[in-house]
Amino acid sequence: MKIVMKFGGVSVADGESMKRVGEIVNRFRGEGHQLVVVTSAMHNVTDSLLDIAAKAGKGQRDLVLEFVDETRRRHAESAKTAIADSEALDETLQAIESKCEDLKNILLGVAHIGELTPRSKDFVIGYGERFSAPILRGVLRDLGIESEALTGGEAGIVTDDHFGGAEPLMNVTTLEVRQVIDPMLEKGVIPVVSGFIASTQEGTQTTLGRGGSDFTASIIGAAIRADEVWVWKDVEGLMTANPKMVPDARMIDRISFSEAMELAHFGAQVIHPKALESAARFQLPFRVKSLSRPDGGGTLIVKEVKVKDGDVVKAITNIDDVDLITVSGASMVGTPRLAARVLDILTDEDVDVLMISQSSSEENITLAIPKDDGSRAQNALELSLLGSKQVREVSIEAGLSIVAVVGAGMKGTPGVAARVFRTMAENSVNIRAIAQGSSELNISFIIRKHDAAGAVKALHDDFRLGEAG
Repeated sequence: MKIVMKFGGVSVADGESMKRVGEIVNRFRGEGHQLVVVTSAMHNVTDSLLDIAAKAGKGQRDLVLEFVDETRRRHAESAKTAIADSEALDETLQAIESKCEDLKNILLGVAHIGELTPRSKDFVIGYGERFSAPILRGVLRDLGIESEALTGGEAGIVTDDHFGGAEPLMNVTTLEVRQVIDPMLEKGVIPVVSGFIASTQEGTQTTLGRGGSDFTASIIGAAIRADEVWVWKDVEGLMTANPKMVPDARMIDRISFSEAMELAHFGAQVIHPKALESAARFQLPFRVKSLSRPDGGGTLIVKEVKVKDGDVVKAITNIDDVDLITVSGASMVGTPRLAARVLDILTDEDVDVLMISQSSSEENITLAIPKDDGSRAQNALELSLLGSKQVREVSIEAGLSIVAVVGAGMKGTPGVAARVFRTMAENSVNIRAIAQGSSELNISFIIRKHDAAGAVKALHDDFRLGEAG
């Protein structure tokens, strides 16, 4: 099989973790598979790069030097732990040192100018993956495996110039990736590709957005016509519910892309939705594999899954720490453009809308917003709308959660919503807002955060999701 293996931040958190990655790759290579490895940055490195980039943009030069020294130390220690062969280790340490010097010069330049542009920011925050790939290459060479470290751009991923969330130009990317990767695979060389980062046609570095390493794996998998993409996690696979809330939650063996995307949107952040969307487009099977149980089948995500009789709901998921914003006014009735204006305002403020519901009377629009953005979203809407004739009030309610019931079997099955809300009523759970997509793949509703665990468990029990299929 031709397999793209993606390892996330927890998988490459330190030297010991990287050694385990090397053992996994070596094991499946020994079974005759052709492998491409995609790596994320080490755990929390991207967040640290974002933070130092912002501080450099404010001219804080001294902090830059401290940060680069700590970054050098952390990655060098991981390399020394993971790589025993002296030649492979020396080569890896030289790569780390070179990249640290480049990073220092870039950050000092930003600090000197006192301005962080989107282009500069993309270049800085991609360094986490630039550090991880050479270390993993060194780990594989230590095991006697020929490998090469590549950035996403060097691997052939070409994007537009939308810095911070670039989109791949798939026609040219497919051609470029095949020209780079296919010859390496034919020679038995394992490419180790830095996830998250790519480049424009002019060679300028871009990033694919947070969670972009999953997207990188999907792009490469589609380009080389891989048999599957394996995403390695510290969990068994996709679960019927959060095991911390529901002890008898079980792993889902097989799920459709559409169902997996619904779960990803509503809190089950195992694979990034953009990666799933891309994989679905190219009918590229994804598999979530467990780092602790590499022999396990994990969860296979495919285009369609046959719905068995009685298999109505696939999983229950939730998002905690949600604020509910309600835009209300009697004059909103018959004003169809107002909803679009509300969403435009929030888009300009870079606020993610998790759920939207509008009353049948059209007198209010209710939006679920991440807690951290709630006050900012309310202020922006008040400043823009309260002077108009249509809007009377913009109110906010905190301490809430979204619960989503997901399953392809819900489509065309009458009585599912009634069953969900009856279960909530029997457990004295008050529902603040309700939404259902036109696809009928999910029913989502908002409740008090302190009711979320009980609500998820009650629904999980009612739909008997803990029982073997």
